Amino acid sequence: MGFAKGFNQVEAAAEKAVRGIVEEHGFSLWDVVFVKEGAAWYLRILIDKPQGVSIDDCTSIDGEINAIIDEQPFIDKIDYLEIGSAGLERTIRREEQIKASLGRKITLKTYKLCEGLPEKTVKCKLEDFDGEKVLISGDFGKKELALSDISAMNYDDFDDFNELMEV
Repeated sequence: MGFAKGFNQVEAAAEKAVRGIVEEHGFSLWDVVFVKEGAAWYLRILIDKPQGVSIDDCTSIDGEINAIIDEQPFIDKIDYLEIGSAGLERTIRREEQIKASLGRKITLKTYKLCEGLPEKTVKCKLEDFDGEKVLISGDFGKKELALSDISAMNYDDFDDFNELMEV
């Protein structure tokens, strides 16, 4: 997966087109993802709100988002448009998402076993980010990792959702 410094062209144009609609309805835009799965290209609009996102929330903005995406010059590249929740175990793939996730429990995966980590996949807390490296902490202590060493980061809220709500 790796980390995106910014959006690709389709993601950037879609983000610009839908942000206003998403925010007008009281949601925040977590991510816009344009990805190929099998033979099909998907454009995913991932939204969030403090109380969580329901199917009704996604449905409430579906028509407006479909209409605006249909007007975009990249529409011929999209096979499927999906509007959904960023989710409890959301992916962190952009620098602004890393900054917004400081202090959260995450599952982090590295491309190779890094010195100071017990495995290539660790559960940890995201402590700091300087634009090039993240500082994480866990049973292994504290470890600084370059973004280039990290293959994936996801929130790890599912197992301790109640504990996180107390923070």
